Amino acid sequence: MNASGHGAARARGFTLIEAVVFIVVVGIAAVALFRMFSQTLPRSPAPSQLTQAAQLAQERMELILGRRSAAGYSAMNDPCVGGSPPAMCTSTFGYTVAVNGVASAVAWNGNPTTDFKLITVTVTLNGVQLAQSDAVVGNY
Repeated sequence: MNASGHGAARARGFTLIEAVVFIVVVGIAAVALFRMFSQTLPRSPAPSQLTQAAQLAQERMELILGRRSAAGYSAMNDPCVGGSPPAMCTSTFGYTVAVNGVASAVAWNGNPTTDFKLITVTVTLNGVQLAQSDAVVGNY
């Protein structure tokens, strides 16, 4: 007899039934997880598409900032809009490049001023945004 007055202490551990139930529950969770990944992964962009989109966003931002250097802050614009855009403005492989903020000043640190512009370049492919580049340009 042991100290509590009962027979031999009951053995501790997992029974075979508990182990089988655990395996079944983990198997069901794994199937659900793999099913979710199989539906999500085919629609996600490839690394090459993300790289191309980032390069397009950077290229357009460099063109806009170059226009600031050449024409000044007040005449800064997107050279790919209107007139005869340079050849590098041609969108390739279905990417769409959108530019916002070139013509509008923003308040900076709560100060209503016309000395700053927040320029945003967004690159999308088939309606999915792949890259975005932002720059704050000051009138100095």
